Amino acid sequence: MTAATAAAALAACAALPAHAVITIVTDTGSSYGLTLRVGSPGTTVDTVAFSVTGANAGLTPTAVTGSPSITVWVTPVRPVSTNNTIARPVTLRVDSAVALACQSGGCGSATIPFSKISWTASGNDNAASGDIQNGSFDGSANQTIASYNANASFCVGLLGLPCVLGVGTWTYQSRQLASTTLLFSYANDTVYPGGTYTGTVRFTASME
Repeated sequence: MTAATAAAALAACAALPAHAVITIVTDTGSSYGLTLRVGSPGTTVDTVAFSVTGANAGLTPTAVTGSPSITVWVTPVRPVSTNNTIARPVTLRVDSAVALACQSGGCGSATIPFSKISWTASGNDNAASGDIQNGSFDGSANQTIASYNANASFCVGLLGLPCVLGVGTWTYQSRQLASTTLLFSYANDTVYPGGTYTGTVRFTASME
């Protein structure tokens, strides 16, 4: 079975823009699929803004919470089967390797690494269930932020053998990142030249 991959982008600026997109990938038999959505549906672009002004831009800056929150969905699809016990690992990764760059305001060639941005996850379960946990971007091109085995429905017959004609005990295993909402925060622990900075983080979901 070929692997399925879906990608979406979340952009940033000291404002943090998030590109909202839904991508669905299926194999040639259309029995396996993978849906990834980051932010609003369709082609809408959500913008998460961090306002670093006043006292927050001084010698004793404090962390700045971005607005709005962004919700991420990853939904794998597997067919019902009499012998569907084979693991189909699903992984959600982010690429934040390219730093936020100055766009305007006199900040010149200054950049801010994405490692300055963290998130608090809500509407989530534990990591084993596949949901995103609290964390931060690490500035790498291939950071894993969630992983789990795709949902499966399968039938077990006598002596643990596969069912014959669907007769046996049916089991449903549910592990999927249905949706997790991320509230972003900018560390603001370094004083950078004043201005507007933007950058892009790319989310990629894959199912082996």
